[in-house]
Amino acid sequence: MIIIDETVCRRIAYYRNKRNLTREDLAFNVGVSLKRLISIEDESRIPRINELAQLAAGLGVSIGELVNNE
Repeated sequence: MIIIDETVCRRIAYYRNKRNLTREDLAFNVGVSLKRLISIEDESRIPRINELAQLAAGLGVSIGELVNNE
């Protein structure tokens, strides 16, 4: 079972920063609105599974890396 919580939001921001991407770059590259990405990274919204898949692909990581303590 996949549990999407605030930890996932922090990992999205972590991997984005690690890859030296701006929020604007990531949002544009994966087709998520900038407003939505900001709300995800600020932990005010949990990403939907399709958004999680898009963000993982755009960050070059697996969904598992975002949701698990690996």
